Amino acid sequence: MATSFRTRLGLAAIVAICGGLSCESPVALKPNTPIGLRVWAEVAPTSLSIGDSTATLRIRVYVENPAGDTLRVRSGGPPYIFTSDPAQSQGLKESFRIASATDFLNAGPDTDYWGDSVYVFPPHDMEYTEAVVSIRQWRAGGWPLIPEPLRVRSWFNGREGSSASFQLVP
Repeated sequence: MATSFRTRLGLAAIVAICGGLSCESPVALKPNTPIGLRVWAEVAPTSLSIGDSTATLRIRVYVENPAGDTLRVRSGGPPYIFTSDPAQSQGLKESFRIASATDFLNAGPDTDYWGDSVYVFPPHDMEYTEAVVSIRQWRAGGWPLIPEPLRVRSWFNGREGSSASFQLVP
């Protein structure tokens, strides 16, 4: 299940959101993409048992305009082009990929969000998309379920942001 949310949040709210989650430090409110947006992933919990088929991982990809001006970002779509590498896709909004030490794009479930030809971010606006992935879905998709550290890599419109780490445990 994937959802999308848009909100205006102050620094205190961002700090509260990151409490207990694996995410980039929200204190550095500088853009981390060449288009002036901040993009980062969060995961919860930060440890997931592969022995529990009902266990779930919540993944969020945040996009924030830290500037005082409205940012308009052309998506490049339609047409929308979906590839396994979000940096090579066209027209996508948020994307995430799960990475391991040996597979940087396909070590677990992934999701791409899309929809508009221009994405508009008012000053200090932030939005996120959320997906919940279960161990059962992971297993059904054929991705390896072995105890190891993993990362959720995040993108907005083909520009990679910061990742979040988590651990698969027995």
